[in-house]
Amino acid sequence: MSTTLDLQGIEKRYGATRAVAGVDLSVAPGELVALLGPSGCGKTTTLRMVAGFVEPTAGRILMGGADITRMPPHKRNAGMVFQSYALFPHLSVADNIAFGLRRRAVPRAEIAARVARMVSLLQLDGLEQRLPRQLSGGQQQRVAVGRALVINPAVLLLDEPFSNLDALLRDSTRIEMRRLQTTLGLTTLFVTHDQAEAMAISDRIAVMHRGRIEQIGTPREIYDRPATRFVAGFIGRANLFDAPEEAGLRLAPAEPGAAACWLLRPEAVTLDLAPPEGPNAVAGTVEVVSFLGTGTHVSLRLPSGRILLAEGPAAWADRFRPGSPATARWDRAALVAIRAA
Repeated sequence: MSTTLDLQGIEKRYGATRAVAGVDLSVAPGELVALLGPSGCGKTTTLRMVAGFVEPTAGRILMGGADITRMPPHKRNAGMVFQSYALFPHLSVADNIAFGLRRRAVPRAEIAARVARMVSLLQLDGLEQRLPRQLSGGQQQRVAVGRALVINPAVLLLDEPFSNLDALLRDSTRIEMRRLQTTLGLTTLFVTHDQAEAMAISDRIAVMHRGRIEQIGTPREIYDRPATRFVAGFIGRANLFDAPEEAGLRLAPAEPGAAACWLLRPEAVTLDLAPPEGPNAVAGTVEVVSFLGTGTHVSLRLPSGRILLAEGPAAWADRFRPGSPATARWDRAALVAIRAA
């Protein structure tokens, strides 16, 4: 049964180093929240504290309102999928999935029924007696998920579970994981460094930096209205300006005021060959053109030397060439004022 998960002032210190520096986070029943950030930001340490593998230096962890902060891992009603999958190499698919049930002394007949349900749910039929080394990466990942789900956890914990898969399989697997999580209504905390992954499957994203959560919000909120310069630069591609007028540009911001930093997303920038007129337009030289099938990314070098990123239709790949002139334009409403923290 799905439940709430609450982290209250969670900290983890290793000597003088604070790996996690006071994290507050609430996950609603059935919600999938991603902990997103670069390596070393504290996201995996936070997840492992929830799982019980790392003991917090300070703070509390509540599951369904009950304090589980000092509870051993096997007594927490949580299933975890590790980045390496951590399958037992000498055990078959069926026995790997059944492992947690046997530790909980579940009757043999019930174990068989629950394992069979997981095998069917995860489309592992016919593979029950294979060893992990006889499986593909995607099949191993599904076995790891089955082992986590078969215990009927109240909370599902995912530690970069797709990072070992190739790009095509990663996309299809994360969609399938999201479908499964939604169908089962599982409260889920998901660690990733991949922003596209977090944006694709999360209800909300908690962006972590230097052991702290810098912003929590829906993918759209995080992308459209980043709270800090770090979030703006980490989520998506970004043009960041330190002042309303920089490098000779008249930015003509839609929200004048005391903002310390300005964000302009590349998809808000259009390119043409006409000379620039008025604010929100600047001439430059095309430096890099990247055709991506569904669209084209262009890097435009401005007279000041800085690079302006633009993203547009596939036809741009034929229209603009490295070394050719181009004019960038944008609507003033596209500029987002953020603080520079």
